[in-house]
Amino acid sequence: MKAITMGAEPASGMANFYKKLDELTKKDLNATVRFTFIPWGDEKNQISRSIVAKEYDLYVGGAWSDFKNFAVKNAFADLTPYLKSTPKLTERYGDILTRLKIDGKNYGIPQLNKPGIAAGEGMLFREDLRKKWGLPEITNLETVEKYLYKAKQEFPDTPMIIDKRAVNNVWAMVAGNKYLTVTSLNGTALTVASMDEPYKAMSIYDTPEFKQVLGYVKKWYDDGIIAHDVLASQGNEGDKTKELMKAGKKPLEFNNQFYAVSGNYISTIKDAHPEFELNWVDFSMMNPKAIFLPSHSNETTTQISVGANSKNVETALKFIEKAHADQTYYNLLSFGVEGENYKMVNGAVSSDGIDAKNKKPAWTGLSDGFMNPEPKYPAEWQGIYEKLKSAGEALVPSLKTHPYEGFVFNTSELAAENSSLETVRTQFALPLVVGMVKKNQEADLEALKQQLKGAGFDKYMAALQKQLDTFAATKKK
Repeated sequence: MKAITMGAEPASGMANFYKKLDELTKKDLNATVRFTFIPWGDEKNQISRSIVAKEYDLYVGGAWSDFKNFAVKNAFADLTPYLKSTPKLTERYGDILTRLKIDGKNYGIPQLNKPGIAAGEGMLFREDLRKKWGLPEITNLETVEKYLYKAKQEFPDTPMIIDKRAVNNVWAMVAGNKYLTVTSLNGTALTVASMDEPYKAMSIYDTPEFKQVLGYVKKWYDDGIIAHDVLASQGNEGDKTKELMKAGKKPLEFNNQFYAVSGNYISTIKDAHPEFELNWVDFSMMNPKAIFLPSHSNETTTQISVGANSKNVETALKFIEKAHADQTYYNLLSFGVEGENYKMVNGAVSSDGIDAKNKKPAWTGLSDGFMNPEPKYPAEWQGIYEKLKSAGEALVPSLKTHPYEGFVFNTSELAAENSSLETVRTQFALPLVVGMVKKNQEADLEALKQQLKGAGFDKYMAALQKQLDTFAATKKK
């Protein structure tokens, strides 16, 4: 079987990895599995092309790769009939798989999260420079902005923000606890709802907070904080930033996931510059009231799917089961070969002494909070992890289930509208949210709204609200 995963293939250890994997899969499944690594950056297009070409048995995806759109077009096999042959997998997930069904079908097996560590999107930055520059601790948008401007002053040739998704984190800091995102278009929030009335959707562009966001991004764009060629960037510019930070040419990564940074950035940067002191500000922890129990939904969760073209659907699902039920499989698929790609130190996974280029990225979508060994990070990063973990554990007793847990917005009758709305997003919304202005922000925002209306947004909103009303009624029973 052929599978896709994300990240850079390690420079060493893959021959041994496949030898050990084959020993397991030939014995247990009478199968072999080979992975193709797709670098982060152009992942959406590369995954889309491979799905259309029917190249693989096992795919990975989420909102970032248009998973749901491909699922409703039957690009993936319906796994529901095969779940009876994977009892350990269904026991592990409980009712989560039922809640993730689309039109009664399971098109993927999601990563399995558990409450505990309060870490999501945030900013990685050099703490040693913050101290050297005499800046306050970074705890909110004001202190984030001070760091951005000082960093730009000290690194004048390097834009601090080179990723067009950065607006999502500006929104998170401005809007705080007020809203929940209801629907998105290719990772960009389109509709939101008040935290107090989660089943009454509105356009994000109609909120007063969005106008505040536009003020920030325009100022940052005008002042060179946001790269002027940002619209030409790939979908994910993390690898570019990592190399700049490793070379000492950039002091921060404005938007990324804590675990992505922990796994892909820290050892690389610390190996090159052990004298750098790194730190992290988590945007979600600025607004703990907006943190819920782990939400498993087709709108947010990364999943592993089996291609509808696969001749080995049941075997592929059994392979996924092994990965979630057998620690030997899990460690191998998540970390690689012990001693070559990682080390175990007192039961914790460590990269100490492992060349950064030999670290193996985990099989995307596999992450299982109940299978993960404790990590051991380099230097100060271990303390940052422990602090976030303690903060998350303290929140667990008060966490509620996400209001949209189990909600699936069925857009099968909105194909034309979705296509038109995506065109509007790329032509009108994206320039606006990175700070580009044609006339003035008020006029550009109004033009965007008119374009949305012409693209069928009223019909889209009516369908969404009808489905939210139906879903809300089930919650009251």
